[in-house]
Amino acid sequence: MRALALNSSTKTLSTAYFFSKCGEFAFETAFAVAVVTLAEANLLLIGLIYFFRYLPSALFSPIGGWLADNCNKKQTLALVELAKCIVALLFFALFEFSQASILSVIAISMVMTALDCLYVPTFRAYFPDIVEKDELSSVNSGVQVIEDASSILGPLVFALIAILLSASYTFIFFALFLLFSAACISMLVPLPSKEVTAFNGFSLIKEAAGSVRELRKSNAPLFGVVLCTTICAMFATSVLRFILPASILEQFQSEAAVGYVMSLLAMGTVLGGMLYIKFNKETTSNSVFKYWTAYGALFFLAALILELNVWLFLVVLFFVGFIGAFVDIAIVTNIQCLSRQSEVGRNFSLYYFTAVVGDALSGLIASFVYLIVGPATFVGMTLMLLLAPLRWRIKGENHENSDRM
Repeated sequence: MRALALNSSTKTLSTAYFFSKCGEFAFETAFAVAVVTLAEANLLLIGLIYFFRYLPSALFSPIGGWLADNCNKKQTLALVELAKCIVALLFFALFEFSQASILSVIAISMVMTALDCLYVPTFRAYFPDIVEKDELSSVNSGVQVIEDASSILGPLVFALIAILLSASYTFIFFALFLLFSAACISMLVPLPSKEVTAFNGFSLIKEAAGSVRELRKSNAPLFGVVLCTTICAMFATSVLRFILPASILEQFQSEAAVGYVMSLLAMGTVLGGMLYIKFNKETTSNSVFKYWTAYGALFFLAALILELNVWLFLVVLFFVGFIGAFVDIAIVTNIQCLSRQSEVGRNFSLYYFTAVVGDALSGLIASFVYLIVGPATFVGMTLMLLLAPLRWRIKGENHENSDRM
């Protein structure tokens, strides 16, 4: 957290991020509950909704990378937050004043995904411009703590709103906090202008596809991080976004319980973010593989014991969050440190592009698993999450042993 107080820009940007993420986590909880209710807990249908929700990433992630590397970052972040505010208000109107349909929910959520694709690369590419490279791990740890603290408050706010008002009013809360975020961003000191590459939408998408092959040849460690994360996201996203909330709804029979349990998960991530530097003096690509494996193992254990002992399930879920923070920080630090200064935004957009494609496929895979194992989908998806990073983990251990020899 100390690194976030290095200068006025890091303070302002981290404050804006807190408002944005706090609202977003409340929104994601409300969205998951709304979709589970709308689809009547049919995981096949829910998986398809989430698949279409994340499809715009294929188009907008490359555009987000171009914006991060070529445009005014302050202006991009502020405009995106204001646009997301409008989308949040559309969600509120849809659920509060009309009969929400699956098609309308998919359409509006696709717009939200497109805007997130523009926001994330720009935000992540901002810090290398305002702090020294050796401070990035500490900065990323601080950002992770902010994100994880927000992930506690957001679901708790949802639970409170669901009890006192109606779950749909969570979208108003999201819109309000997006306005606060935009106001903070407006106070940032503009960064020095730099040479701009001409925008060409078709070539950007073509370049994004070619960047994967180029990255494999020119930067094998970063390629491994991106590919491993993409495959793990194919299983992790559906578990976090709707399989876990659906399982909690079934177990506790309460919308508010979803908020409470997700906040407990987030408490683990806050602790993990605070202790990351203590446990990781150096962050390497193998760190990502190691923590993805531990994350999958703990989530699989949590799925197995949910029906046996609720209290033990909650304890294990806390440690899932703890290791999840390690995963996130290690990924971001690798991208920032392994990228050339002129390619930070592009590589973040490439990572976000592949990861969100994994998110989209996660919905389809969850639907397929549901057709095979039915109620055991939680166990089945977490088992695949455990198996997904093993190839890279074993390869990383072999490299470490070779280095020692």
